[in-house]
Amino acid sequence: MSLIRWWKKHAESLSNLTILDISYCLKITCEGLVAFGDNCKSLIHLRNMPPPEWETPVKRNSSHLNDWLQHLELAFGSFGDSGLNAILTKCKALSHLDIQGCWGVELKDDMQYTCMQLSFFRGPWIDDYVSESDVEDDEAASADTESD
Repeated sequence: MSLIRWWKKHAESLSNLTILDISYCLKITCEGLVAFGDNCKSLIHLRNMPPPEWETPVKRNSSHLNDWLQHLELAFGSFGDSGLNAILTKCKALSHLDIQGCWGVELKDDMQYTCMQLSFFRGPWIDDYVSESDVEDDEAASADTESD
């Protein structure tokens, strides 16, 4: 039995799944992503961090994303502004979007404004990410200059 047929057969049993991380699942194809969207009706958090060489045709498959998807991580995906626009149009409940490393996204026109209206948005550029250690370093440097 092929992986696609296996997935389609068993996807129905995952209808109550709310969080799904398919990072680095290299055997999941477009058909598998469509099966997720069609069968996982309770899904609100999807994480997919494919390696850079794995193409994710987001625009073509965005119609299978759930309207109620709230948390979407598509770091290092190979889509552009049109794919991002399709996601923002389809996912009305979206509050958290991570597209770090999606080099094809340029955030043209009103796209950046729309993304900044989300509760959490991590843009395509790596320097958009600030870690806790960066904040602690900044606070320590700030304390040092105040004590001088």
